Amino acid sequence: MPYTLRKIRGKSCYRVTNRKTRRVFAKCTTLSKAKKQLNLLRAIENNKDFVLRKK
Repeated sequence: MPYTLRKIRGKSCYRVTNRKTRRVFAKCTTLSKAKKQLNLLRAIENNKDFVLRKK
């Protein structure tokens, strides 16, 4: 699990980053949306058959 969820000090929002590369995936978002983002990133990384959108 290389992704982290951190609360931003002084605000009621959260940041989702990659631990290794420090890439930011969500800058200032709610806790529920940040958790959804983590689930999506993990699904893309761990499931080879994961499809974002079916056409």
